[in-house]
Amino acid sequence: MRSAYRIMLIVFLLSLLPQNLLSQSTTIESQGVAAIVQGNLDISRDKAIEDALRNAVEQATGSLIENETLVENYQLLSDKIYSQSRGYVQSYEVLDEKTEEGLFRVTIQATVASGELKHDLRALNILMRQVRKPRVMVLFEEILSQDVNSGRLAEDAVSKVLLERGFKLVDADVVRRNLGRDGVRGLLAGDERVAAVIGDKYGAEMLLIGTAQATTNEVTIGDIRINSNQAVISAKLVRADTGEVKVSETRQAAKPHVNSLTGKQMAITEASEFLANDMIDRMIDIFQEQVYNIANVNLTIHGLQGYAHLQEVIQLISDNVRGIKEIYQRNYTMGTADLEVELTGSTQSLAADLTTRTFGNYRFDIKESTHNQLQVIITPKNR
Repeated sequence: MRSAYRIMLIVFLLSLLPQNLLSQSTTIESQGVAAIVQGNLDISRDKAIEDALRNAVEQATGSLIENETLVENYQLLSDKIYSQSRGYVQSYEVLDEKTEEGLFRVTIQATVASGELKHDLRALNILMRQVRKPRVMVLFEEILSQDVNSGRLAEDAVSKVLLERGFKLVDADVVRRNLGRDGVRGLLAGDERVAAVIGDKYGAEMLLIGTAQATTNEVTIGDIRINSNQAVISAKLVRADTGEVKVSETRQAAKPHVNSLTGKQMAITEASEFLANDMIDRMIDIFQEQVYNIANVNLTIHGLQGYAHLQEVIQLISDNVRGIKEIYQRNYTMGTADLEVELTGSTQSLAADLTTRTFGNYRFDIKESTHNQLQVIITPKNR
């Protein structure tokens, strides 16, 4: 029994310690290497730094690769460690870089923390800069009871939490006025077209949309009547450009109060705060995947001169664009090809490389770009 009490006491005392003491940062020096292909030093440098960062995270969190017979699967396992470990790189500095025998080698000093990212605002801000600070629009339909609208309690509570954590928000009131009631209902019902309009016209990459409902049940205890006020908040996190639902959550809260209206408002606010913090955790996971994992970009190429030309272009992109892992051909019809590109980067970085790099006798012009979709036109340079 004494042992059990001692353990409980230790757990209690640990819970009182500041979070930053429970998740110390570690400074690690690590090396990375990448092959130089067709003289593209910048691409090789990026891959070498990526390798060094992965090695730093492995050192901080402990490598899962212990059996030398798994060498052939090293890259797959290494990517798993790099993306799924709770460790993350807060910052890094390149100490040395050199080329030798067709290889690019770098040495970096990285600061790696292995705590929960949600408790480290500095690291969260760094992560959000890496994903180009995506903008979020918060929009809720709120009902107190009997179709009485409660105002903006859930929206305000969720928005407040997001703003405090450094997120950039799109003004939902402007969107609501321009969409009208039918448009808002269509969005809440999952209309992908409305989501795409919001993303294109108002610049929101992520939509946090949902409903808030509150009810009151009167409870009598002896001669005392108490209002049991309950709120249910349901929300979806939606990618604006595709309408894809990334997260779906529901949270509840209850507030006893002599005044039912006040109690319901308090319950909605509390449930909304719970939900906002949960959604932030899920968004952090999504952002970490974008930074540390491979991103998928839907690339459509117009103006191809035939199927053989498409294969030539795919090879040119693979050899000259930063961060390319794989390119999958999904469709080809009459000079237009739909490709799925896996890369360590973003749609913006892919667009930048396509428009600024040399691709033989061709050039790429951007036709349309969204968060995860890119349409380009390929033309001969002499046109």
